[in-house]
Amino acid sequence: MEVYGHRGAAGEAPENTIAGCRHAIERGVRRIEVDLQFSSDEQIVIVHDGTVNRTTNKKGKVSAHTARQLLHMEANRFGPVWPGKKSIGIPSLEKLLRSTPELKKYQLEVKPGSKRDMQKMANMLADRFASKKDAKRIIVTSSNTNVLSFIGELAPHIERGMVATAKGDLKTASTLGLDYFCAHWKLCTPALVKKAQAKGMHVSCWTVNDPGVVKTLYRMGVDSIITDYPSMAIPLVSSLMR
Repeated sequence: MEVYGHRGAAGEAPENTIAGCRHAIERGVRRIEVDLQFSSDEQIVIVHDGTVNRTTNKKGKVSAHTARQLLHMEANRFGPVWPGKKSIGIPSLEKLLRSTPELKKYQLEVKPGSKRDMQKMANMLADRFASKKDAKRIIVTSSNTNVLSFIGELAPHIERGMVATAKGDLKTASTLGLDYFCAHWKLCTPALVKKAQAKGMHVSCWTVNDPGVVKTLYRMGVDSIITDYPSMAIPLVSSLMR
């Protein structure tokens, strides 16, 4: 069972930041899940919320700030106390990729938006990861079916995944021909996991922060978990796999 660091390592370091991802890497993480949105200058940036209010020292919509402005914010306002101010801004996707060469896989979750924005996001991701080799390390995930459909049309070599909150989402994921079924862990049952895997999907469960739940999901045979606490999950999963 693989371990993905949620937003880097959101329970241990500033979420969706270079500092947080570097923290995760130093603790053995080789796979992370991060969130994608647009800045005001239409660059893809790494941030979960629609505003910067919760995580940074500024206010306002993400889409009202340029990528440069977002990078220079201090995005350590929420979560664990973090020493120092280096690499705690909201980075662009490009900066994240350059700063984390050790990583084997990224789940790039596109946050829902207008159909126009979803088309634009799909176009930009298809251009950035234009070949199978370029896309080897990424999976584009979302709860938005528009962006998943657009990616499938523009760049069928890019792996795609459904961020699921209901069991019925498995039918949608199957209809779209997706590669990953990214389900909230409370949705997962042995039957659902087997059904998704029988359709050829990798089952990835979020957000798994309890050691007991890690063990339960391991016994179910899920393919990966996404956790805020990789320092807990990585050694635990390693011990279960011995």
